[in-house]
Amino acid sequence: MKRTPIELKYILVIILAFVSGVARAQIRFKQGDEFQRQVITKSNCVLQRGGQTLHLGSVSVVVKTYKVTDASERGASLAITTDKLIDTINAMNQNLVYNSGKPADPNSVIQVGLQKMLNNQSIVSVNNKGEVLSLKRPVVANDTLLSFAGIQPERLSPGTTLQFMVDFPVSLILKKGYSWKASTSATETNYTVYAINGPTTVITYKTSVLGGSLNSRINGSILIDNNTGIVLKRYSQSVSTGYEMVNGIVYTATRRTAVTEICNKK
Repeated sequence: MKRTPIELKYILVIILAFVSGVARAQIRFKQGDEFQRQVITKSNCVLQRGGQTLHLGSVSVVVKTYKVTDASERGASLAITTDKLIDTINAMNQNLVYNSGKPADPNSVIQVGLQKMLNNQSIVSVNNKGEVLSLKRPVVANDTLLSFAGIQPERLSPGTTLQFMVDFPVSLILKKGYSWKASTSATETNYTVYAINGPTTVITYKTSVLGGSLNSRINGSILIDNNTGIVLKRYSQSVSTGYEMVNGIVYTATRRTAVTEICNKK
């Protein structure tokens, strides 16, 4: 079927608008740039094994800096450091408080493990979309420790996106109410454009995570800077059920978690 000149012109305008929107969602990193990301996590977990029940609550505050150490037209290298970590754990009517501004208790395995997170620095190479190309980090934090402390792990691997950036293009042609789905082998996420206010867009989402030790249902919202694709604020609530291993013992688990993330350019 032949297109009329008017139709072709209309299609070209749409394509150019889409390309423009995608371009705006890419950030041009500059050497010396620093981004700060704060993550506040409130978690309540019930672990059960036979007649034994363990109630575990935690509140953590983690502040990280992402400093651009090298940049080019194709991407950048960033050094990721943990600047601040405060964690409060309540289990069996006992409180443990860790504050990175104070020396760790050498007799506490948990405090010593959390302290090590501050001394590690990850180096990542990314493209202009914030997608990780390569990664170097000395020690990966123990997942059991992070789970017990209620700290959200940062998933860094080639192909993933820096967590202070969105992993989908922010286009100028997105309209309020527009929705789409993204799936992997273990997750399914439904996104909806909730509001567009000039320089920012608010997107809500629902995610199902299946197939792991914990199956999760997550509801959340993201406030995005349209010019850079940076997540200015992200909020989520989740319910997870399955099993967790503590000191080599498997427990059935139900965990409820609320996470607030705030990011800004320093």
